[in-house]
Amino acid sequence: MTVARHVARNSLVQFAGRGVTMVVSLGILALLSRYLGPHEFGEYQLVIAFLLLLNLSDLGIATISARHLSTGKHDPDEVMANVLAIRTVLALTSTVLAVSVALLADYSPHETKALIVASLSFPLMLFSSTYGAVFAARLRMEYAALGNIAQSLTSLALMSAVALSGGGLVRMLIAYDAGFLVNSVVCVFFARKFVRPSFRIDPAMARLILRDAAPLGLAVMVIAVYSRIDIVLLKAFTDSESVGYYTFAYRAVDLAAPLSLMFIGSVFPLLANHHASAEREQFRRLYQRSQDVLSIVGISLLTLMILFARPMVDVVGGAEYAPSVTSLRILSMAFGLIWLSNLVDHSLIAVGKQGVLFWNACLGLAVNLGANGVLIPLYGREGAAASTVLTEVAVLAPALVVLARYIGQVPSFWVAWRLLPVACLAGAVVYFLELPWFGEAAITCGLLAAGTAAARVVSIDEIRALLRREPLDAAAQA
Repeated sequence: MTVARHVARNSLVQFAGRGVTMVVSLGILALLSRYLGPHEFGEYQLVIAFLLLLNLSDLGIATISARHLSTGKHDPDEVMANVLAIRTVLALTSTVLAVSVALLADYSPHETKALIVASLSFPLMLFSSTYGAVFAARLRMEYAALGNIAQSLTSLALMSAVALSGGGLVRMLIAYDAGFLVNSVVCVFFARKFVRPSFRIDPAMARLILRDAAPLGLAVMVIAVYSRIDIVLLKAFTDSESVGYYTFAYRAVDLAAPLSLMFIGSVFPLLANHHASAEREQFRRLYQRSQDVLSIVGISLLTLMILFARPMVDVVGGAEYAPSVTSLRILSMAFGLIWLSNLVDHSLIAVGKQGVLFWNACLGLAVNLGANGVLIPLYGREGAAASTVLTEVAVLAPALVVLARYIGQVPSFWVAWRLLPVACLAGAVVYFLELPWFGEAAITCGLLAAGTAAARVVSIDEIRALLRREPLDAAAQA
């Protein structure tokens, strides 16, 4: 099996797994939004936003460990033992920090209890997020997908039980924590195929990991701030109900944006290996092909979300969340940019330029704070959504410039430009035909599929080759 086919199989497995988790996550979103209502749903999402702002449990260490595992220069057991020990300390630190903030801040007793319960997710997610690096390096992300599926199903089942018993916000967060625990158990079980789970600190290895991860860790912290500070600012300028409407729309971005990581997780080890082997032309070709694939899928999903935002909101949240429609349409423009940023950022990490990401993140934070400070008081949740889009443009452009210098040319966007007229045609068809939304959606999908086929990013021969079954061990040797 060729490397390309192995990457494709690995990505398809992840997309399939993500497809299952997305369906379940939509079920969780429908359950939470309908059971809690806009006000309490806004409080739930505010707690999750604070968790992300206070999360020190990774700081890019998992990504750096995947790069070290991919090059084959270090013993996997030694790398992962150090990573697990370091991340355990960081996870416990995050929990202590979150509990301290909850106790010292001017929150209601109900909000304080909710934040303390939710902070337990940091140590509970430790093993799943750590051993994901092993699965990524081995191109065996089906194991991570199984963990994610187990997590989402566990959370849905327990949250359903809470809703039926009238348990409230805090018990919903206990169900949220339980999902992470199940995910970690599944990942530890499968990780034993590749490494021996253990905690060990080797000073030299620990220094190497921390040194490489430091710039990325700083960038991760800044990104966490600008990706969630809009929720905190929106609460300061408006109320929990407005936060509920906005975060309901933002969940679409949260669900769609990680889809790119399923593909990038398969590509990243190969990019790192090409760089380590000084194969710059192979690196450039793999990056360009990856960007083309993400552009095709991203524009297709963006088109569907803009055209069918209203029925999506009605189906998931009900008529009560109709005020979220405009925010969803604006935010849908952000996740396509996030997809490309994820690819560019991982490519820069693969070539050891993760230091660029910190300064880029600082630029994003400045743009985000400035835009939110102006637009939220004027336009409320729609202003917060527009600020998110502006921020993603601001962080993508300079990262592309740095990557272009490495590969020797600016990446081509011809595939994206070729699909844009098809997306515009789909919009015109929806506007003039005025059919039931599911009929319009079917026509739109047909047009986008035809446009994708015309772009010829993937050939018929490659699809046929992908569908032929071959042992995964052979793929690993290709």
